[in-house]
Amino acid sequence: MITSFIGFLSVILHIVYSPAPWISITKFTIQSNLLVSVTFLLSVFAIRSRKQHLTPLLDFFKNCSIIYMFIVITTYHFLLASGGEYVGTRIITNFTLHYLLPIFVFMNWIVFEVKKKFSYKHIFLWMLFPLLYCVVSLLRGLVDGFYPYFFLNPTGVIPEGVGSYANVAVFIIAYLCVYIILGIVLILLNRIFLHFKTLNTATSSS
Repeated sequence: MITSFIGFLSVILHIVYSPAPWISITKFTIQSNLLVSVTFLLSVFAIRSRKQHLTPLLDFFKNCSIIYMFIVITTYHFLLASGGEYVGTRIITNFTLHYLLPIFVFMNWIVFEVKKKFSYKHIFLWMLFPLLYCVVSLLRGLVDGFYPYFFLNPTGVIPEGVGSYANVAVFIIAYLCVYIILGIVLILLNRIFLHFKTLNTATSSS
């Protein structure tokens, strides 16, 4: 519940206090944090009401949350942190959206989530939203010339853009490869945790 509350509040305040709210809404950080907030809210509802039919859906979105939050924290820290300064309330929301909430998501998975065996085919489902995000951003850019991130802008030169659609394609392919790697790592970690849990159970019962 705390993660969901902080997420919703941070998203709302970050947009409200933005000098360009409609631009803030287009950011992957905002959309992925909103996904996290909704997911954790649904999780609380499912636990309290014992709605077991929601489990597969929550598993899907929780895995998406882990991968997307890793992208959020690393992309911001290594590529975007030096691109602008925040003032007032947005200093706090910038920290919660880019650092605090991703850490909460990681800690929740490590400590509280029941580890399960997922198929590698799930990776391509987890990639659908980021891929759709890139496609929609590029199509919008063709219409009004706006791109939410410099690496999706084929018309400008660094630091405003990357100069060509070929360079944009390289960035997108690179990110999709990262998503695939993260998906594989997440699946393997789940299986490793399950393996050790099985060993501990067998040891305890023997």
